[in-house]
Amino acid sequence: MATVQFGKETSKRGEFVRQANRFTDRITADGSSGWKAEPGRYRLVVSLACPWAHRAIIVRRLLGLEDAISLAVVDPIRDEKGWRFTLDDGGRDPVLGIEHLSEAYLATDPSFTGRFTVPSIVDVESGRVVTNDYPRITLDLSTEWRAFHEAAPELYPEPLRAEIDEVIEPIFRNVNNGVYRCGFASSQEAYDDAFDALFAELDRLSARLADRRYLVGDAITEADVRLFTTLVRFDAVYHGHFKCNRNKLTELPVLWAYARDLFQTPGFGDTVDFDHIKRHYYVSHEAINPTRIVPRGPDLSAWQEPHGRLDVRLEPRQGRRDVGVVRPGPVRLAGDHDGHRHEPARHPQPAALGHPAAGAVRHEVVLPPRDRHLERRLDLVGEPAARNRIGDRADRDPAAPAVAVGAAEPRADGRRAHAAPPADLDDFFGEGDHDRRVADEPVDLRRGSVDGHLTGRDRGRHPSTPPTAAGAVKAAPAARQPHSAGPKLP
Repeated sequence: MATVQFGKETSKRGEFVRQANRFTDRITADGSSGWKAEPGRYRLVVSLACPWAHRAIIVRRLLGLEDAISLAVVDPIRDEKGWRFTLDDGGRDPVLGIEHLSEAYLATDPSFTGRFTVPSIVDVESGRVVTNDYPRITLDLSTEWRAFHEAAPELYPEPLRAEIDEVIEPIFRNVNNGVYRCGFASSQEAYDDAFDALFAELDRLSARLADRRYLVGDAITEADVRLFTTLVRFDAVYHGHFKCNRNKLTELPVLWAYARDLFQTPGFGDTVDFDHIKRHYYVSHEAINPTRIVPRGPDLSAWQEPHGRLDVRLEPRQGRRDVGVVRPGPVRLAGDHDGHRHEPARHPQPAALGHPAAGAVRHEVVLPPRDRHLERRLDLVGEPAARNRIGDRADRDPAAPAVAVGAAEPRADGRRAHAAPPADLDDFFGEGDHDRRVADEPVDLRRGSVDGHLTGRDRGRHPSTPPTAAGAVKAAPAARQPHSAGPKLP
């Protein structure tokens, strides 16, 4: 049999059989599990390259848990001891005080001999791993950490849980894990079976999403998060590296538009780091890519193209109040002409897709002083006196007052402010001047920034990845103190 990447996880038939999650304790709201949800107590260890960890990054951000659960980002390249903290000063995590994630694993179970995986949640005081059970981690962030959510959407709403569970099971088996079953197969038969199951499921998902914007219900849920983290990596690594090459994502019209819709939603595209993704897969899997050459492509600019899915809708969820949902909207991943980096809002704000609040709603564009970050907020309140405030960068005097949207105001760059929004706020966010303005400004999709961690060029960028324009990357964060919740996201 050919050399395999993970011998312990390869069957006699040549199939990749993923190892079980070793640590499956749960962090609960009441502490009945032995681990109580408490701000500052736990540290979430992730790799920006890993799709399983990426789920937790997205959900943590969408729910506004950045201050409650601190984040540790490992180097995308593992060494013989596994995931390492070489992105931090001195090659040591500043909160846990360890050089490798394996140290926390072995402190918890000295007999452990499996792979050290991310995401993992570590108890800061004891240094022990509480859980590396990635499917449960994100669900518990939604259900057990509710007391610490900030203007959070319902990613796992109770009335839809049965349907979400039904949808995500084949997505995991055939897509999330299916690409690995293709890539790590060591026999033609095992590869063929995984390949057929993968594209059959993608075809089913295309059919499902042809007449609905999201997988379940009328808003983004856990199901969309789980599918997105595989789709966003598909053309960059899975199509070539894992031989998932019947089609590229860009050749599947419905899924490609769906993926762009999510990518352009705050909390999704701004947590993607293609530099980490490509270097991890192409350099770490020497059995698949012995030369460790990292390809230059694909072209990433199309991720910012309009997705055209604003007219794909479902009826409002029945039998429940409108809750916070993740709003669609363009994502700015790099600075523009002022040399500063702008990122989307930290937390989605309460709003209902396509259902404006009752009463007359006044819309304003608020132009704050120049700053390193761009916050784009939508606060939709069901009161006649309520107003929507949409953050936008000031291209004029920082002290200039807010202006109503009604009359388009000229900007210093020659473009004009937004026209009056229609009654349907989805159209306001997805169409017209706003969409075009973001589309024609420079973006850098190769790298992101999570909780102040420098990525890409700043932390050992692979020479195959071209540098960004000067000034497009954030400055290094101040050193964190042990037991802190970590710095705030922009």
